[in-house]
Amino acid sequence: MRPAPHRLTIALAALLACGPARDEAPAPLPVPHAPADPPGPAAPLEAPPASRDDASVHHQAFARRVLYTWTTPAQIDALRRSRRLLVADSDVGERSPYLRALDRLAGTHPLAAILRDHPGHRRRRYAWTSPLATTLGLGERRYGDALIRIDLTDDALVVGFRPHAAEPFVLEDMSGEPVDLAVALADPGRIAAVYHVRDGPDDAVAFREYVVCNESRIAAWSVATPELRARVDADIALLEARRRDLAHLPAAAVRSPATAVWATAPDRPTPLDLWHARLAFDNERYRPTPANLAAIIAALRDYDPAGEPLIHRPDAAFPEGQLASQTAR
Repeated sequence: MRPAPHRLTIALAALLACGPARDEAPAPLPVPHAPADPPGPAAPLEAPPASRDDASVHHQAFARRVLYTWTTPAQIDALRRSRRLLVADSDVGERSPYLRALDRLAGTHPLAAILRDHPGHRRRRYAWTSPLATTLGLGERRYGDALIRIDLTDDALVVGFRPHAAEPFVLEDMSGEPVDLAVALADPGRIAAVYHVRDGPDDAVAFREYVVCNESRIAAWSVATPELRARVDADIALLEARRRDLAHLPAAAVRSPATAVWATAPDRPTPLDLWHARLAFDNERYRPTPANLAAIIAALRDYDPAGEPLIHRPDAAFPEGQLASQTAR
């Protein structure tokens, strides 16, 4: 008989996850120096509704209004000067897995062509739902010690993109309701971000990410705020409180893939299911071992506000115009 997994406290449900910025440019593209925000304290950003667990993400429920992305203090300094959040361009640097997947579909799927070639979607930044699950990075290095919060507009749409699926694109609004793809094709300016998933049989490492790709659907972005410090501190406190319980997971459970619960939430999720649902990367660094949890906590403790608090509310307009290219690169 297969042994029953060790019971963990259900408080693990509070553990959170976060996201990357893989194609971030080393410096913003040249732009005019933006004027400073009006003087005086900015109104604090609202927290997401408490009725929904926004840290857990499943393929059938992925639209999120608040996202977080790690970066470097140097990038925060450049961001303060330019006031432009999205700077990475598809024509600069090595093409990411997201762009390569769009390349393969752009010739046959109109939404892939829009996301790749429309001038309003060509700049991007990678993010996740909280500052925990990607603080160690996916590859050899971390993305940085500084953090940005991104708030999308209430009327924004999020595209779900699983390249190997029979229908690679689905669409949700901010309430989590499905939306017909025809809406995005007719009004691409409403697309704020893409929930990009790589969990197919040919993907060496399963991962997922939010690709924020439309400055006009960003309600606000913020750095060095009390909310960001509190969010990081809460992640640290929760991990510290759970390290002893997580240390008792059976070895088979520790090695089990996170992707098993990414598709949809189980009817009766275990604490391990709840941990996996919060992860962006299904790799060794995020297996819930004592050493890995200690490394995540140490990385979170390295958080650098990189300056004074700033909340910026962009007033960018979505550009009208044809696709930059109608042929796949």
